[in-house]
Amino acid sequence: MSQNAFISDANSALANLIWKGIENESAAKNIISSKEQISFSFPKASGTRGTRKLSIFLYHVTTQPTFAMHYLVIPFTGNDKDDHILLETTIHTLSATPTIVSSDEKNNLEFRVRVDSLSLDKLTRLWTALGAPLKVSVSLSLTMVSTEPTFNSQANEASATVGPQTPAIGTKNVTQFYQAVLKTFTEQSTGWRNRNIVFRQWVHQDFKKNTDMTVEEMATALNSLGDKLERHEPTDQFIKPLNLLAGYYKHQLDQMKGMHKVSHNQGENIETINIWIKEIENLIEALGN
Repeated sequence: MSQNAFISDANSALANLIWKGIENESAAKNIISSKEQISFSFPKASGTRGTRKLSIFLYHVTTQPTFAMHYLVIPFTGNDKDDHILLETTIHTLSATPTIVSSDEKNNLEFRVRVDSLSLDKLTRLWTALGAPLKVSVSLSLTMVSTEPTFNSQANEASATVGPQTPAIGTKNVTQFYQAVLKTFTEQSTGWRNRNIVFRQWVHQDFKKNTDMTVEEMATALNSLGDKLERHEPTDQFIKPLNLLAGYYKHQLDQMKGMHKVSHNQGENIETINIWIKEIENLIEALGN
């Protein structure tokens, strides 16, 4: 998927959420009768003329410290009272639904919705940059959170089968522990490369932020560990990157547990990540013995 298609899908998910809230509120439904009256253009643009009454305007995209899209939701009905009703409905809807899922089943993306509290000074500068007088609006951001944040279904299924086959620590089967850890990370990193460019950039930045290593550096470290094991050479220098990788998996757990609702599939993914963490702990313990 291209970056433009990715953003369009996020736009549609946000519009669907806001429209659903309007449909369920009779006062707002009397102002906007169909989703077609919602625009993605700034109100001054020619495309918003006619029957359009609400703008969901994407004005900024950030990638640090995480990927996020920043919007202004702007009513322009021509009637202050109606504008306020639409804003009240929008705020209530966004507050009641902190996460939304995109319609792109292939990428399986989820976004955390947050109403931003911009200062009057920041709002004034923003509207000045847009070349328009300050108008009452709602500022919000969508932060990307995949329902499978940083691994694909193939890695999930493959790793889930490893758990029951993992031998006890007492066997000190370092090679088998190592192969399980390498297999999981290799499948993950391959899955990341196959995702759209925006998701790939986001997950690589998130990995770097939480491990202080790039994905490529971690892959090199794991492959070097395998070489050392084959040659029966010291492996103490690999304990740190292994702990960092386990810490990243724990970061994934925190992300998933922090969601408003955890679906059945997400519950299974949480169990799988726990298996990944246990595999690394087993390998670290085996290397230390």
